Amino acid sequence: MEKFELKESIKIPRILIDYKNGKIRITGKSSLNNPDELYPRLIDLFQLYIQNPQPVTYVLIDLEFYNAESAKYLFTIIEMLIDLHQEKKSQLKITWHYDPDDYSIINDINKIVTT
Repeated sequence: MEKFELKESIKIPRILIDYKNGKIRITGKSSLNNPDELYPRLIDLFQLYIQNPQPVTYVLIDLEFYNAESAKYLFTIIEMLIDLHQEKKSQLKITWHYDPDDYSIINDINKIVTT
């Protein structure tokens, strides 16, 4: 598989995994009431990338909003990518766009950075 793309909707973020070029994008909003119906499949697709990563992985996160139900899956994906970097399988470059006045996202980023 060269590329996977999930189109953005009102409650679902756009997710792009470009396996060939090592580019990952998570943008939009994630406000699913039952993310168990979507995210386990997405985690499987991220796992495919992690099994055969590019030397450099570029990640863009630009989420306007995500709810607590989605957050646990989003953090799992981010942790998987961080592990990829820590295991020296791919250099990880994350760009996370966020509103500087959104303290909940800033707290979430800080939690990820300090783990």
